[in-house]
Amino acid sequence: MLESALAERWEAADTAYERALVAHAEAPNAPVITLMMREFARLTLQTRDSDGTDTALEHLARADAVLAVLPSGEQDCAVWYEQGENHYRRARVLADAGRFDEALPEAECAIAAHDEGGQRGELPRAEAVRIAALIEGNGLDRADEAIIRLTAASARCRQAGHPEAAHVLDTLRQDLRTR
Repeated sequence: MLESALAERWEAADTAYERALVAHAEAPNAPVITLMMREFARLTLQTRDSDGTDTALEHLARADAVLAVLPSGEQDCAVWYEQGENHYRRARVLADAGRFDEALPEAECAIAAHDEGGQRGELPRAEAVRIAALIEGNGLDRADEAIIRLTAASARCRQAGHPEAAHVLDTLRQDLRTR
């Protein structure tokens, strides 16, 4: 299915997508279907450039809808993670389209969602902070705010035992400082 999209055989990919939705309706698997929807959003934007922004956002809206109908206390799905990844992907789509004022709040929602995951959410949270800082520093030309964000997140990563993530954030912070 994703191979068809990568090969820009969108008709075949769309058919497979619809079949996956039918299968999900019969045997729900929210993490798998939302991952597929996020991947379609990413690939749509990657292969169709800015013309694919609305279509990519539609895929993400569908992923949100899948999560919205999950029963309370769903054991097979880390809802915080799935919601965070939906917001993260939406931030990336909006940023790629140059819609930075819309992208930053989505990145911040991703950070907040991953924060709900506690220790398990630290690495995806760090990645969401990285994207938020890029949007803020590069897209919105607010490097000072991005540096503050990165400094706090880097310290948090070190405290959580993720020095590699802290290094990535520190490198971006240094890059923003030297501009």
